[in-house]
Amino acid sequence: MIPRSLRSPALALALASALALAACGGGAQAPAARVEGSSVTVERLNADAAMFGFLTGISGAPCGQPAPGESQESACNRLTLANLIQEELVKAYAAEHDVRTDPQAVSDAIAAVEQAVGGADELDRRLAEADLTREELVALAERLLLFEAVRAAIGAETVTDERVREIYEQDPASFTTLEVAHILVEDRAEAEAIAARATPRNFADLAAERSQDPGSAANGGSLGPMMESAFVAGFDPTFVQAALALRPGEISEPVRTGFGWHVIELISRELVPLEAVRDQIVEQESGRAFSDWMHERLREAEITVNPRFGRFDPETGEVLPVRSTSTAGPTGPTSVTGP
Repeated sequence: MIPRSLRSPALALALASALALAACGGGAQAPAARVEGSSVTVERLNADAAMFGFLTGISGAPCGQPAPGESQESACNRLTLANLIQEELVKAYAAEHDVRTDPQAVSDAIAAVEQAVGGADELDRRLAEADLTREELVALAERLLLFEAVRAAIGAETVTDERVREIYEQDPASFTTLEVAHILVEDRAEAEAIAARATPRNFADLAAERSQDPGSAANGGSLGPMMESAFVAGFDPTFVQAALALRPGEISEPVRTGFGWHVIELISRELVPLEAVRDQIVEQESGRAFSDWMHERLREAEITVNPRFGRFDPETGEVLPVRSTSTAGPTGPTSVTGP
């Protein structure tokens, strides 16, 4: 699938560098792929190769991962062709639903590339040196950012207010912030003595003096603000259970884990209002909806890949290296047709 971070215009061109393609040899007449009757020509791959190669030089990102015994050029071909196949599906949706790339997003993406190389003049110099033009760069940005526009359109169709509220209410831990502090010591007797003395007013000083956790002692025992879901996933279950059993401002009795004995303070715990996280939920769900849509289209669409470049996997959307187990014939393309 197209990388999630293509949703960010400022990062789109930097991530496009990961799709760089080594230039293919000319003269091939058969297209590199066909998608629902539209051809992805070898010439189109060659045209993209120059610009993707240019962007790779800026970002230093790899251009695909070669399979054992495969050349880097072949890996780049496969990666780029997979992206172009997805682009054909995105273009069809955009045409049907009158979706267009946001001009400001394109400007932001070009500005990000300019910043990466040291300014507009330096970008123009490098483009000219590579026998490329700014117009070609802008055209590529418009194509890549159409993914973002279609993602937003699909999200607007599927992520309703009711769905947003449902997600918010079903998973409150993902929208609850908390801060926990603790004092870690070796034995129960010391932990009991600390628990008998500890109050919200002196807890930080006791942690700085007595805690054996170097990561938190200097911060008054605080583990820092975090989402409750991250706290549950990242800490010892016994520690988590004891902390979440407290109310803000309460201090626990000694709690034993594999690290030692803890005295725990729940400093704060607050459910973030729905309106404050609505955009976050919409963004996440729009990404899932787009991914689901793309997977479905990849499985259902008639997609044919020239075996010169590999074979198409409709489950992953990847163009895979041709192996002896492939169903492709030696002279014809591989074909996947949905039900």
